[in-house]
Amino acid sequence: MHDFDELVAEVLRTKPEMTKDSLMGLIQDKKRTVGSGYLTDQGALFLVAGELGVSLQHMVSADLTLKDIQLGANDITVVARVAAVYPVSEFEKKDGSGRGRYRRVNLFDRHGVVKLTIWEDNEEAMAFRGISADTPVRVVSAYVRPGYLDQKPTLNLGKRGRIEVVTNPALASKLPSLSSFARAPGAIQEGENVLSVEGQAVSECRRSTFVRRDDNSEGSLTQFEVKGLDAKTVRVVVWDAGDLPAFKAGDKILVTNLRAKRGRQGDVELHGDSGTSVVLGGAGGPPKPDRPLKVAEVAKHGAAGSVNLEVMALSNGSAHEVSLKDRSTARKGEVVLGDDTGEITAVSWNESSKMIEGIKAGETLRVSGATVQVSKMGVATLELGASSRLERLQGAR
Repeated sequence: MHDFDELVAEVLRTKPEMTKDSLMGLIQDKKRTVGSGYLTDQGALFLVAGELGVSLQHMVSADLTLKDIQLGANDITVVARVAAVYPVSEFEKKDGSGRGRYRRVNLFDRHGVVKLTIWEDNEEAMAFRGISADTPVRVVSAYVRPGYLDQKPTLNLGKRGRIEVVTNPALASKLPSLSSFARAPGAIQEGENVLSVEGQAVSECRRSTFVRRDDNSEGSLTQFEVKGLDAKTVRVVVWDAGDLPAFKAGDKILVTNLRAKRGRQGDVELHGDSGTSVVLGGAGGPPKPDRPLKVAEVAKHGAAGSVNLEVMALSNGSAHEVSLKDRSTARKGEVVLGDDTGEITAVSWNESSKMIEGIKAGETLRVSGATVQVSKMGVATLELGASSRLERLQGAR
């Protein structure tokens, strides 16, 4: 799904007689009329667009994935999650005018890891405020150049670019988390790059310092052990670590940005650097389904089993005939639902489609016994079947 600004632009394109200010006024009026607990700005926009006769249900994301970046590309927008954030570094400028500054960030999605370099002429982006490992981000107006050492495509961000945190749950749900890439210690082979390892801390951090022989600068070494879900324990060594959180033996942790090496005892160790982070509690598990969930919880976790929600219909329910892979047809019902955390599409099939067909935009609903389906692209959808129930709490507003 497109982000809020793109959806606003779509409405204004379809309704050229409107101004952005007037549209934003309608959105805020709708939120005040409906009340809190059901609408984000984007959810209110769906309702307003429907009243104006503009359908936004067809909108899908046009953001690039990491596999789409090509050398020489300019002014591109990429959506991914953050794998590692490095401290600001300096370099000698080729023209001899002094030292320059940059920050390196590693991004990842289901297709792999790509480096992002933020240059000093964009101080706002270089500050990287409110962004850490696993944060979903949109990198806007980037350009692609070969990496300095490996010549692989590398994203670059200059003064024209920016970085935004992705707040749309539907879009964020397309991006796999660091936890989903967590490796079992017993399966890691020497030489592998490991995006994350998750498990139980066997020991507290042990930190020591040393002096480098080449330039007499001081470095640090942080060590601890992690036991994975396979009951195998691996030693973690982080060189020049940043501010790692304090943890004790028995705590659940997720450690990121590592490389497997052979240790002195012959065992595989995981080595990290200043871009390595430790997340306390790991990434958590799916929410319990016995209480009403928020849309963001459903979209983020792809909750197992049946789920219950209290939501508002953001579009009229509709049903239509669709062709299946076996060339048969089925009746599919669709409606966009939302609350104050995000939006999600609900679908139902054949006889169950009747419960969706009668839904009117603006109705508040209690949905129970629904299941969550996650597509190959990582998009979460709410599915209503024969055992699902839909209760109208209030009529359309």
